[in-house]
Amino acid sequence: MSKSVFRIVLGGAAAIALFPTVAGAQTQQEWRCNIDSLVPSQAIVRAEWARKCGLLNNLVPAGPSAWVPSTTTFDLAFAPAKEYVESNTSRAYTGNSQGYKVNYYYAIAMYDATPILKVEAEAAGPTMGFFKWNPAPSTILRARPLYPTFETSLPAGSGTPLYPHPTDTTDCRFYRDTNMDAKGDTLYTGTSFYVVANCESSCYAPDQELLFSNGSVPISKAVREQQTDILTLTPDATLDDVQLQTNHVYSYTSETRDSEHLLYTITTEHGGKLRLTNEHPVVNSEGRMVRAADLKVDDELLRQDGTRERVVSVEKTTHFGKVYNLRPITRDQVTNVLVAQGFLVGSARYQNEDVGFMNRIILQRSVPEELLPQ
Repeated sequence: MSKSVFRIVLGGAAAIALFPTVAGAQTQQEWRCNIDSLVPSQAIVRAEWARKCGLLNNLVPAGPSAWVPSTTTFDLAFAPAKEYVESNTSRAYTGNSQGYKVNYYYAIAMYDATPILKVEAEAAGPTMGFFKWNPAPSTILRARPLYPTFETSLPAGSGTPLYPHPTDTTDCRFYRDTNMDAKGDTLYTGTSFYVVANCESSCYAPDQELLFSNGSVPISKAVREQQTDILTLTPDATLDDVQLQTNHVYSYTSETRDSEHLLYTITTEHGGKLRLTNEHPVVNSEGRMVRAADLKVDDELLRQDGTRERVVSVEKTTHFGKVYNLRPITRDQVTNVLVAQGFLVGSARYQNEDVGFMNRIILQRSVPEELLPQ
């Protein structure tokens, strides 16, 4: 669904609505991702294009032998992986958040975090001979790859949006959008360009209902009406004592264009139903945050009243249109748990800055009173 930020922007395709109390630089990054909205297959093309163009146009000295030892990643022999660093930071295809490291930037876009990758010289193509970081046997590919978005200046929102050629991936030049359709159509003749955000997609089907202070509301309607009072867990909620509070929406994310999305329809024994993208986080009966795609029959989900409900079917479906997500203004893990169709699910923060908390226990059990120090 939507995209986001990787510190430049990992996480939200865009904020459709940011509220005045939380305006700032990230607002502009999410806005930029919302405009330059890509589906996963397009994101892969963009990431590959950016790597290729950085290698061919911005290395000094030029060529495959210009590699340096990586300080972040190892190859399968546990030697530092071979890295390339762009030289002209005002004409870079990778972002300043990762020191203009071409292979590292590409790996972050394509793979879940891993310190070891398979490093191989490319055997063909325009970057033949350059070393590329390919997945190792244990590497997990991102279901929703990241991709860079560009402007004529930093920070996001301060310059003119720029786009690669819409069809010719051999062209490393940039194009301006004069038709207002988020596609490059007019050659950019300026001298500088910058990555202003790294974007990623998310999450709810438009008819999925979230719990607000006025009751359950389809997220598409909440976006249109810019509802701000979202119900989340309290900071001290536990597995044995699930408590809700009125929180506030920091941002909504959505795409500007309709596209096809893979959704998982999760049905429970008492007729509960969730329709989520594969990466969307859900709280199971152990208090653990898990991806929708990892759920299976007989798993148990946690409801807003603390009861458990068994999964009876998991079906893959497709949805053509937009998908949505939101993040509360609070930043801790527990208060970023929302209520969707009566079940506890994670906000957009779990797919962005808090991805490390996936598959970890978020809700602990209460400590019995007799074990507390007197």
